[in-house]
Amino acid sequence: MAVLDPAVIRARAYDEGFVACGFCVPKIPEPCQTRLTAFIEGGQHGTMDWMAARLAERRNPTTLWPQARGLISLGYSYAPAHNPLARIDQAERANISAYAWGRDYHHIVKKAAKRLARWLSHRAGGGVKVFVDTAPLMEKPLAMRAGIGWQGKHTNVVSAAHGSWLFLAEIMTDFELPADPPAQDQCGSCTRCLDICPTAAMP
Repeated sequence: MAVLDPAVIRARAYDEGFVACGFCVPKIPEPCQTRLTAFIEGGQHGTMDWMAARLAERRNPTTLWPQARGLISLGYSYAPAHNPLARIDQAERANISAYAWGRDYHHIVKKAAKRLARWLSHRAGGGVKVFVDTAPLMEKPLAMRAGIGWQGKHTNVVSAAHGSWLFLAEIMTDFELPADPPAQDQCGSCTRCLDICPTAAMP
């Protein structure tokens, strides 16, 4: 099985349209597992019963693929061309979340991730599996572990380079990859994302 230079993988990921690419082991950090369990046991998932039903898989990515040894975390930018808060004071007009302004990102991002995965499998000679949001995979802690960004108080991943405007995708492999340093939380005492929420929905 060939060993690929991480810089070569990143360059290929950027060619496919991704703006961020990091590597880690497919393992959820223990504190994240603990918080997820408390979230479910506290009933904070509401009527999203599938979260509780597949809790074990969310806590441990290798239950989805026991042979998995490496993970590539990918970020695809959906930064809007103009300020999405420009109409925030116009209460008579609806505001649609910026991530929904374009085509369904599941299709766009998954196609790009599959192209990258096929190339990676061909070059490395190993197995790959692609995930884009629909599997019971804790994408945000994995993105943080892979150095893509940290999980902000608004629950989204925040990148120092790209802000919160990232769709996430993952490629799991049955071969090891060199791990990147995990991202560090840089929110500090800032609460701007919480303060602007009109319904105070985020504790």
